Amino acid sequence: MNLEHHFASLGEAFSSKTLVQPLLEQRLVEFNQSLASFLSIDIKSTETKRILSGEDTLPLSLSMVYAGHQFGGFSPQLGDGRGVLLGEIRGQDGLLYDLHMKGAGPTPYSRRGDGRAVLRSCIREYLASEAMTALSIPSSRALALYDSREAVYRETPEAGAMLLRVAQGHIRFGHFEYFFYQGKQAQLDQLIDYCLKYYYPECLATESPLESMLIEVVKRTARIMAKWQAVGFQHGVMNTDNFSFTGETIDYGPYGFMEDYEPDWICNHSDHEGRYAFSRQPGVGLWNLNCLMRCFSKHLERDQLVAILQCYEPELQSHYDVLMMGKMGLCSAQDVHVLLPPLLSILASEKMDYTVFFRLLSHLDRSDFSLLLDEVIDRDRLSAWLERYVEARIKNELTWSQVSASMLSVNPKFILRNYLAHDVILAAERGDYLPFRRLLNVLTHPFDEHSESDILAQRAPEWGKSLEVSCSS
Repeated sequence: MNLEHHFASLGEAFSSKTLVQPLLEQRLVEFNQSLASFLSIDIKSTETKRILSGEDTLPLSLSMVYAGHQFGGFSPQLGDGRGVLLGEIRGQDGLLYDLHMKGAGPTPYSRRGDGRAVLRSCIREYLASEAMTALSIPSSRALALYDSREAVYRETPEAGAMLLRVAQGHIRFGHFEYFFYQGKQAQLDQLIDYCLKYYYPECLATESPLESMLIEVVKRTARIMAKWQAVGFQHGVMNTDNFSFTGETIDYGPYGFMEDYEPDWICNHSDHEGRYAFSRQPGVGLWNLNCLMRCFSKHLERDQLVAILQCYEPELQSHYDVLMMGKMGLCSAQDVHVLLPPLLSILASEKMDYTVFFRLLSHLDRSDFSLLLDEVIDRDRLSAWLERYVEARIKNELTWSQVSASMLSVNPKFILRNYLAHDVILAAERGDYLPFRRLLNVLTHPFDEHSESDILAQRAPEWGKSLEVSCSS
């Protein structure tokens, strides 16, 4: 396994040397073979197994230091409190990818914490990151899951675990905030050069590489916000230290996939004021980018930074329009603008399952609306909307069946419902990983029918709707 160590070469100001501390009676319980093949990792190699599990010492492994705005308040120094960057590895596309271990033990940034992760949170992140990837949403990936017999104490004692995850980069908005507010200009310049070299090399050929890179960061952030909103995903903790500079979804904690449509839904029960509610996510994305842009106030003029931020809203709207055109089978953004708001109003008043509705809409018969009308109380209201929808959809150059097939390829049948995650976690804690693997299979192929697993596409039972997740998740 050809590990590289480019981030480590930046020096001690950026990180602290940290070793992975294996858990008691640790064992590998899940391995992502397709991702490993992409990274040319051979898990059959004894040496590779020992490196990935932390049993062999890696002298250049490290934990990163950064800052961040957390629920609106600034924390001047944070860092990888339970994570260790093993190094970087090249994928078959020639790009570098980080290998990062979650739950690796105490680090200099643990803030009196134990640096550990529990099986519950590792399973949730494994499932979510692979589900998001299958939904074409840029995300960190799960490479390996380790469980153990070591107890980790949260509200109650839980089984300790580690998750080896892969991302293009783990540099966060908070990295730039740390060096800017510490007044460490030389290190800030180093970080800028590093990101240009490894993440945005195409910007080096432009007249203003930094400006070009920041425009791309803004656009990537806008696109990922649009993707979250279109699929009904809520991150839960959108702090600047959880926002990726490479435009990936990272740090899965109290996330949720929307079930009953509720625009102001809050998945994180630690978010008492609803700062990161579903409807607020696009605005928070822009707020976080504002925080990021302040870090470059000594590099670019204010007017330049404002102009960069002004790329956000049009990119967000245009990308969201394209995504919703695909979900609705419509051929113009104008039709989306006319039809989507009243549809969302209907879904909210009917407490209709967001994913189920769009999947059923994909199967709609243009002459028989009963498939959807049987799902609502106010049949007349939905029927009137469907008549307008059919008029708009038939303007598509493709046939009705072709459009339906296209819609089925973007409207998932399976999402990671909270109660499903709960069920597989309970089974795994008993040592049974079969439910986890069965759920993982449908989540990594969410648009397929999987008729043998129809039960995993069903709406949550009433007890499943009341499950809570918090920052400890």
